[in-house]
Amino acid sequence: MSKLSKQQVKQHNAACTILEKDILSYDDKIFVLENWNEGATQMNGQAGAFFTPIQLARDFQICVNYPRKVIDLCAGIGMLGYYVNRINEFNDKKLDLTCVELNKSYIEVGKKILPNATWIEGSVLDMDLILSLGHFDQSISNPPFGNIKTGSCDEKKYLKYTGSSFELKVVEIASMISNYGTFILPQNSTPFRYSGVKTGLQEESTEALKKFIKQTGIEFEMNMGIDTSVYLNDWKGVTPMCEIVLFDFASRKLEKEIEEELEAEVIIT
Repeated sequence: MSKLSKQQVKQHNAACTILEKDILSYDDKIFVLENWNEGATQMNGQAGAFFTPIQLARDFQICVNYPRKVIDLCAGIGMLGYYVNRINEFNDKKLDLTCVELNKSYIEVGKKILPNATWIEGSVLDMDLILSLGHFDQSISNPPFGNIKTGSCDEKKYLKYTGSSFELKVVEIASMISNYGTFILPQNSTPFRYSGVKTGLQEESTEALKKFIKQTGIEFEMNMGIDTSVYLNDWKGVTPMCEIVLFDFASRKLEKEIEEELEAEVIIT
């Protein structure tokens, strides 16, 4: 991970000073979201966890259809949740937002950014925890990118996917607790290439992704044309080529139920 510049340290410290306030104004929150640096005290590079650039989060919000009940998996300090909440407020809709985050220091900041959200300290891979939170209209996430150890009893009990991609595990978990999903995923974890591709949308899947789709039946959908490469240099400490991906979990579940009913009728007859 690259060392913070003097200007980054200065801005981060200014954000920390703002966070000492009991209540943050709109301008305060924007300053913190832009300048509180996850790399100031955390070795995020080792975990593959980096905050979404603020302009990308603003683009992200238009890919969410004003849901009433949302869960942000791997919420960080609440960047995505903040903008999804803002667009709901703009449309005079109240958002019931739950943010799940493992890092306690992120949660402390997030509670100042989204004081009305329900903040849960814990791992998104803790299935008993996640399933206890209920069902949601929408899952949103910019999960840490990369591989992790697999094969825990919890995973075998709940997940069909047996691979090691952390972000894909989070997608499957989202499919179990929500009707729809909007994710920021690394480009090699999507079946298409759009961002940064001059020739337009291209279909392309890795063997690992094909395995995930085969095991889970989850379908990936392209967003309405957001090229995330525009913000490639706005990430802190990394330059990941990624895509905003949409998921219609509810329709897939309905299709599966219909297929199972038809199969059952054939067996009976």
